[in-house]
Amino acid sequence: MIISILVAMNEELLIGVNNDLPWKLQDDLEHFKNYSLNKPIIMGRKTFESIGRPLPNRKNIVVSSSMKEQDGIKVFNNLNNAIAFSKKYNKENDIDEIILIGGAKVFAEGLKQTTKLVISWVDANSIKGDVYFPEFNKQEWREVDSKKFLKSEKNQYDFEIKEYLRK
Repeated sequence: MIISILVAMNEELLIGVNNDLPWKLQDDLEHFKNYSLNKPIIMGRKTFESIGRPLPNRKNIVVSSSMKEQDGIKVFNNLNNAIAFSKKYNKENDIDEIILIGGAKVFAEGLKQTTKLVISWVDANSIKGDVYFPEFNKQEWREVDSKKFLKSEKNQYDFEIKEYLRK
C-alpha cells in the first residue's frame, strides 16, 4: 500500500498563508485533481475548512478531535486511525494509494509512514506565509519523475512537479 504526500511548496517549505495556498497555479490544481481522483485523501480540519467542502470522486477523511462527521466526510481523532480506515477502504475497493493532502500537522505525523512524495516545487521564494512543511532529509528519497510548468495566465509562478520514492 502506497502512502503519499501531495503538496505544493517553495524551497523554504512554505505551504500556506492565512488558511489558503500562497499562490495561484491552475495547472497544479488540475494535477492535484487528476492525481487524487478515486483515492482516499486524508487532511486536517484546517485544510478541510480551507477547501470548504468534500472533494468529489474521492474518499474525504478528516483528522480532527473537534469536528463531527458530515455528508461526504469521515472523521477520525488521529492519523493512525484514518490510515487504518483508508487501508481497509482501499482493500475493499482495489485501490493501492492513500494520499495525505495537509496541513502541516498531518504532514509531520504522516511523513514517517509515507513511501511516496509528490511535490510541486514553486519558484516563489520571496513569499511570506504561516504554514510550513516539516523539515525532511532529501537523501532518503529518490526522484523518479518530474514535469516543469512555466509562469503563464494560468500559473502565477514557474513550478515543477517531482515524484519521489523512499529509498
